[in-house]
Amino acid sequence: MDFAPERPRWHQVADVIRERIADGTYSPGERVPSVLQLQEEFGIATVTAHKVHRGLRAEGLIQTEPGLGSFVSRRAGTGNEPLRAERPRSKWEQVADMVRSRITSGEYPPRHLISEVKLEQEFGVARVTVRKATAALREEGLIVTTPGMGSFVTPDGPSAGGRNPEKE
Repeated sequence: MDFAPERPRWHQVADVIRERIADGTYSPGERVPSVLQLQEEFGIATVTAHKVHRGLRAEGLIQTEPGLGSFVSRRAGTGNEPLRAERPRSKWEQVADMVRSRITSGEYPPRHLISEVKLEQEFGVARVTVRKATAALREEGLIVTTPGMGSFVTPDGPSAGGRNPEKE
């Protein structure tokens, strides 16, 4: 983004996010870019990205849930009160949702390695977050973990129906 030198950068980035909320790119209850994502997308400093969030919160456009992120809090272009969307999904739930989707779609075929390191990097989360996600997927029977080897999509794929063929 080319910034106009006469306006603070955070105002300019906030304008972009505000426009995305108004045009429906980010709908009520949906996550808006994190501080890190704003830094990466717009090439701004951490303090500048925090100012973007503070400004949008002050306008009532977003609400921040500690540990979960920032979400659109009201309909764009209306004077409606902030929406109280259902509880935002935690980071580990979001990671589990994405991996589950990849398994059920076949993107991750049977016996595909589920790399903790790659998931950490892709989602920008801590190892403990990835481990919570894989534990949930293991409980659902979508993956199996072999000590010292890693976690893999169940050998029979998602059709294994929650059973763990490794333990039978």
